[in-house]
Amino acid sequence: MRVKQWIASIAFSTLILSGTAAHAQQITLNAVSYEPIPSGEAVMVEIFDDSDDNKRLKAKFEDQLKSQGYTVSENARLIMSFETRDTSGTWTGGGPNRLVEIGNAVNHTGTDAPDVRVNIFDNQRGGLLNPKPNKGVTQVAPSQYRIEASLEDRSNGKRLWQGWSVANIGGADDPALLNAMVKPIVEHIGKTVRDQRISGR
Repeated sequence: MRVKQWIASIAFSTLILSGTAAHAQQITLNAVSYEPIPSGEAVMVEIFDDSDDNKRLKAKFEDQLKSQGYTVSENARLIMSFETRDTSGTWTGGGPNRLVEIGNAVNHTGTDAPDVRVNIFDNQRGGLLNPKPNKGVTQVAPSQYRIEASLEDRSNGKRLWQGWSVANIGGADDPALLNAMVKPIVEHIGKTVRDQRISGR
């Protein structure tokens, strides 16, 4: 009985660790402070595109602002706006490894057999006698998701601060990843940060 409990405990721990690793993505934060942030001022989060994704992201910004002690108000002097971008990764290598190639015969009357070639040896793609030299398609630069936020003063239109976080992604719809990207942006309002690496969970 104890052995079964021990095995179950190990399996559960492995599941927890694998789930944690899935969310432990590297996030890069940058921010630039242009003007001092007025103390005690409320903040309004503004979106220009009222898509469902932007509404959800707006709610995340508002939650993080409140957790940092800011008052969120629709008539606030300070306006925080944000936008998101995703960049497709770049790839190299690959290509088919055609051991057998079939093509049309020179005579297109339909009476001749098709042109069939067996690839015995090929330096580029590999053949029957030599393995394919390239292991396949490799990703040179990963796909990325980026959230940019800026803080402006409604009274004079000046931009006071700007910050952005970038993460390599498998899918940008992961709520845990979005929370991890929004939180450091809000935490560093009014500060200048350069390429700060954050482990997102």
